[in-house]
Parts: sequence; C-alpha cells; structure tokens
Amino acid sequence: MNILVLNCGSSSVKYKILHVSARREETVLAGLVERVGTPQVAHCAERAGGKAEALPGKPRGYRAAIKWAVRTALAEGREIEAVGHRVVHAGEKFTGSVRVTPQVVAALEECSELAPLHNPPNLAGIAVAQRLLPKAVHVAVFDNALHHGLEPAVYTYALPLEYYRKYRVRRYGFHGVAFRSAYERARHLLGRNLDRLRVITLMLGSGCTANARLKGRSVEVSTGFTPLEGLVQSTRSGDVDPAAVLYLMERERLSPAQASDMLNKRSGLLGISEVSADLRDIQVAAQARPSARLALKVFVHRARKYLGGYAAVLGGLDVLIFAGGIGERAADLRWAICERMAYMGLRLSRAANAAAVGKEAVISAPSSKVAVVVVRVDEERVIARDCYQIVARGLDKLAPE
Repeated sequence: MNILVLNCGSSSVKYKILHVSARREETVLAGLVERVGTPQVAHCAERAGGKAEALPGKPRGYRAAIKWAVRTALAEGREIEAVGHRVVHAGEKFTGSVRVTPQVVAALEECSELAPLHNPPNLAGIAVAQRLLPKAVHVAVFDNALHHGLEPAVYTYALPLEYYRKYRVRRYGFHGVAFRSAYERARHLLGRNLDRLRVITLMLGSGCTANARLKGRSVEVSTGFTPLEGLVQSTRSGDVDPAAVLYLMERERLSPAQASDMLNKRSGLLGISEVSADLRDIQVAAQARPSARLALKVFVHRARKYLGGYAAVLGGLDVLIFAGGIGERAADLRWAICERMAYMGLRLSRAANAAAVGKEAVISAPSSKVAVVVVRVDEERVIARDCYQIVARGLDKLAPE
C-alpha cells in the first residue's frame, strides 16, 4: 500500500511516500519545506537510495508549501491509496487515530484556538490533500492521543473544577507521535525492552515537550491545555506566571488575541534572544549578543528542571532519550542539560556526545547508571503504520499505544 504522510508543523511541511505492508515500511520519497513564511524558505527532497536535492522555487505560506509538497509526491507516479495527517490537538474528542470525515474536520476546527500554531496548518494539509487526492483514504493521527491515559491528578489544573466540567480545561500533552517514534528507536538502539523501565524523553526542536513513561505508559508530559505550557520553545514562552500575563495585558493594553500572539509567536527563544527563533542563528549570535547567550541558558535551565522533576515522579531514571532537531544536533546543549545530573547516576561520554550530531548514538559514559541515547524521530513512519492498520483492517479508528 502506498501511503503519503503529511506532517504540517508550525514552521515546516514534511512529507513522505511510504510503501507499507504488514511487516515493513519502505520510504520511497521524503521531502521537507522548511522555514515556511520566511525569505529563507527552502524545499529539498530525497528519493530511496539517493541524496537529498534542493528543489527550485520558494513557496509562500502554508497552503502553497503544502501544494508544493503534494504535487512533488504525485510526480513520483505512484497511486496513493491513503494519506496520513499529523494533527496536534483534538481535545478529548478522539482518543486514537481516525478516518477523516466532515465531522472530524469540524471537531478539529473547534480545537484550533487551543493549538493556534499547528491545527490551522494541519487542517490546511487535510483540505489541500483531499482536493488533490479525493479517492484516497485520509487518516488523522493525533499528537495528544498518547497521553489520554494520564491520571486525573496529573492532568487536572488547580482551577475551579467547574471549568473542567464546562469547558474541559485540563492538561492534554502533545508530541505523542514523535514520542512513539523516539521510544521505538531507543528500544532498537539499546536492544532492550523499555516497557519495564523508567524513561524520560526530551523532545527538543521548534516545539519542545518533555515526557515521562513508566512501564510503557505516558505518566507525565510538559505541554498542557495547549502546546504552550512547559519547556521554552522556539517562539512559545513555556511556563510563565499567569499574573505576569495579566499585568502585561493591562500595561500594554493587549487583547486576549494579542496576548496569545505574544505568548505563542513572539516569546521563547525568539523573544529572549531578540535575534531568531532558530537555534542555529542564536548560537552564532551568542558570540556577541548577551540576549542570545541568555536565551540558551534559559532553555537549558528549563530542560534540566523538567528532567529532574520527572525523575522524581518516576522514582528514578533508567533511560534518557534526546530527540528533535535540537536534541539530535546540539551536543553542547545536551551536555549542559546533563552536566549536573551525576547525583542520579547520569553521566555522559564527552566524546560520544560530541560525535553524535545528527545521528543516532548511545552517549552515556560506561559508568553511567542511566542509559542516554540520541535518536532520530520518524513521525511519518508511525503515522503511515496507523494509516495502514486502519485501511487494511477496515477500521474507523485506532486506539493509542
């Protein structure tokens, strides 16, 4: 079965064609349109067994980037039987992957205000792909589905409980598709069954989320009601005192929409560094700009705080997984996050960590009681697998792992 996967993020469009059977998933074509909406927008693609090549043209905006991606995929000449869409937020409406129907689209539109950076481009991907591939089965795979098993004590905010009853205001958690992939890759890399272990994953990229798993189940996650909560992210603030937001709204005369824009699009690494939302640009600027150096320190401090907190929740730590663009490539930040963790038996190998840039590796020292790995996330493969199972089994939905 040939499956096209569309992964429309806040600043990029990833896509893949995979040939999927019951036993394996083979990548036919993989493409990326990155830095969407900026003058630096770029599009590259890689075919099976080949090297990545830059493609001409500079699509502007999400819809243009999505069309570019789908049309590039269709140019391969393969019949696409299913399309898998990564969708960030479904609230409590869906607990697993589902076939896309008008009712599903309507439900996702209702959730767009909860994930303003992601659900709109996710929905745009569905709309464009359905128009260009009307005969294919379209499947939505949700980022928050993995965390539906969180305990009430974990997902409940200390707000009047009536707001949960009326509006379902609670912690949901995100990056579930990426966490599923990272967990699988770590298991393969270590050659161990992780389902009996205490595992923390730091998903560090444009969006960032920390996740704790115990006996294979997600028991804590840093993102909350929306992807805004938790770690410092590229343009999102992460944790902030609500009173500080109310204070700024009053002083700056910000509307709720303007405050949301500030927290989601003008904060995080971009807001502190005053340079860029891209870590690569900030690391270069840090040589001369104090604000860029401060952004890196705040990012590391927040990640270290969550790592220590989640180890406490789990009662210790057996495996630490670094994933995401920053997690894979920023060896200096990995070292900074872990350097004070020797008290829990976590020690990195300086040489192994430095060498693991953009490639999978075990980076813990031989004496470390905690196995530390860098993995490459393949969300598209997880999405394709869910697609295949729904189509092959004739299912309407698939429960999360």
